[in-house]
Amino acid sequence: MASFISTLKLSNTNQHKTYSMNDIRQTFWDNNFISGRMISGSKSGYRDRFPENEVYFNANIFLLGEGKVWYGDLDITKDREELQKIAKTLGKTIFVLREMDGRFENETLKDSEIISKAVCKIEP
Repeated sequence: MASFISTLKLSNTNQHKTYSMNDIRQTFWDNNFISGRMISGSKSGYRDRFPENEVYFNANIFLLGEGKVWYGDLDITKDREELQKIAKTLGKTIFVLREMDGRFENETLKDSEIISKAVCKIEP
């Protein structure tokens, strides 16, 4: 797994803040992104109700230099604002990967692999 402590440059300052992996995961939790989150009991039912939305079931969120930090269902159309808030808090771009690109033997990826496999990225 990536380093447990990272130095992230805070937006709008020249200071650096150190975040542990637990701090990073807590930031997601504090913004209602509980690991393993389900947005619907039925994938097809959800897609039928929101056919225009950008949805990734069992998605994985990675941060460069950190690796995988979160997993669960995402509706980017509805979640983008909160994800941008998290990215800004952490001072890092959020990369969303599909289920199989970030699970099992794919949980530890090089930054270049994260970038190439990302289906969505959320800037701070």
